[in-house]
Amino acid sequence: MTSPHDKRKEVVSSIPKRNLVRAEQVFLTKLKDVTANQVLSILSKRELVKNCDIDRAEMKLIQEEFSEDKLPEWWNPQIEAKFTVLERISLKDAFNYIVFRFKFHHYPRTGQVYDFPQYVLIEPVSSCNLRCPMCFQVDSTFTKKPYMGIMNLNLFKKVINECAAGGTGAITLASRGEPTLHPKLPEMLSYLNGKFFEVKLITNGTRLNEDLCRSIFKNGIDQIVLSIDSEDPEIFESIRYGADFQTVLKNVIMLKSIREREFPNSMTRIRISGVKIIKSQNPTAFKEFWSQYVDEVTMGGAEERWDTYNNQLHPELTDKCLYPWERLYVWFDGTCNPCDVDYKSFLSPGKIGESSIRKIWHSNHFKKLRSDHLSGERGKHNPCDRCQVC
Repeated sequence: MTSPHDKRKEVVSSIPKRNLVRAEQVFLTKLKDVTANQVLSILSKRELVKNCDIDRAEMKLIQEEFSEDKLPEWWNPQIEAKFTVLERISLKDAFNYIVFRFKFHHYPRTGQVYDFPQYVLIEPVSSCNLRCPMCFQVDSTFTKKPYMGIMNLNLFKKVINECAAGGTGAITLASRGEPTLHPKLPEMLSYLNGKFFEVKLITNGTRLNEDLCRSIFKNGIDQIVLSIDSEDPEIFESIRYGADFQTVLKNVIMLKSIREREFPNSMTRIRISGVKIIKSQNPTAFKEFWSQYVDEVTMGGAEERWDTYNNQLHPELTDKCLYPWERLYVWFDGTCNPCDVDYKSFLSPGKIGESSIRKIWHSNHFKKLRSDHLSGERGKHNPCDRCQVC
């Protein structure tokens, strides 16, 4: 019988050294019946257009995205679910949400810099209880000081306050570690409540309990994403090394049950997001099994991030990465970074406490990184010179 250790070695050896599969996730669930004309009717309301903070030319671009009764290619189930809720509550919020979503898609692709980062990913904890072979947690030079730590609650609140005041539209709790390891995660969720269009929690699902599940639904978290890659216990445990399949399955069922029983009106979406790294994974069986318990099931290719700094150099890479325009990561100690492929923060433009988020976002360091990407000179930066994620 193959030992778990030998099985993990087999999984590690099967991961392609240059996995060029895009990390964009494929949604395996159907969209609802929102139409482009339905969105356009809100975007065309004079009183809403008059009071928005964008000029006529940009408003016209947004409206054109929904012309000819066709939804734009960036529309997805996450946007659809949120728009459906906001449309019932407030047309103004629905309008502003679509504007936010347009900017989030359009600005990074055209090289426009937001006044303030629209998407911020916050790391409550940098450590993890698992050792998945496609993750940088397998890098023994990373899983020690100064990289390991837990975010102070006061620092968390400072970050959230700056983001809320600056106009951030979306927050994700995740990044390099497992958020549910933070003992004050419920307090963090409570502090986020009602401040942003979208709040997402990403977890491996191993440490969910009834109180945490209730906190997720009570505080209106928009989406909880469970990192699960297979319906087969042996395959699952060989990839999510250190996890027990039956425990995670029980926790997913508990999450669904608490929502149905105690929060029947909850709009929190439950999604399972898998990574395809070995041939024996069966996306169809994966979808069919987990669809019993969640709203969305996705699977994408592994990103080349488990040993970033030793990746092969790729001098042919000249296209700009979207991340320096699209998002900002905040580590447990306040260190900011444009990307979590750079898990040791070689690219860091600054640290909260020493500077504000706004100043970091517009810092000369960040401007230089963006400028080099725009001019085809990303190769000046490690790990941009060896990154196949974008």
